[in-house]
Amino acid sequence: MRTSPDARELLAISLKTFREELLPHIPPAQRYTALMIANALGIVEREMAGLDEAGHTMLGALALLYGEDADNSLSGEDLRERVHGLQHRLCIEIAAGDFDHESQDTLMECLEEIVEARLSIDNPKALKP
Repeated sequence: MRTSPDARELLAISLKTFREELLPHIPPAQRYTALMIANALGIVEREMAGLDEAGHTMLGALALLYGEDADNSLSGEDLRERVHGLQHRLCIEIAAGDFDHESQDTLMECLEEIVEARLSIDNPKALKP
């Protein structure tokens, strides 16, 4: 079993090397593709570092919406499955019109928290004022 560097460190080293040593030498015709790769690796790096935190934020918002307990002991795949299940339920209920006449303020707060949590991983620059 590898102890150092771990997957997160290897990814960080790879991304830093790609951005600093390879990207400046990419021909203009391939620059867009290279920037997309760097962006994707950045998302993966942030996701590996903050997915549980973002997941708990989303779970907390969804639990509040549904009046359930936000199980803070969940992590990893269990947390992702729980959040995914509640998000799927929310999509079905929104499509069915379940929030058309009531709970709209609570729904909007929930959706804002979910979007902010995802943006913290996918595009943190979008959160800065």
